[in-house]
Amino acid sequence: MLDEKEFDRWMSSAERTLISAQGDSKRGDYNWACFKAQQATEFAVKAILRGLGFPSYGQSIYKLLTLLKERAKCS
Repeated sequence: MLDEKEFDRWMSSAERTLISAQGDSKRGDYNWACFKAQQATEFAVKAILRGLGFPSYGQSIYKLLTLLKERAKCS
């Protein structure tokens, strides 16, 4: 069962961060745009994990997705 409040909280952060990254890209601030795009992706994956009630520690998107895959197999 999805904890919608927790999912929405993290997904909202992902969406706001992505919008900020898009603004940076338009201004030519590509380093910040790339950093924020990575952050937005991280927040989105954490939204799924946290919404499903799983821990989500670290910044590696690969590791977070691997954790999600492992947890999904157990469910």
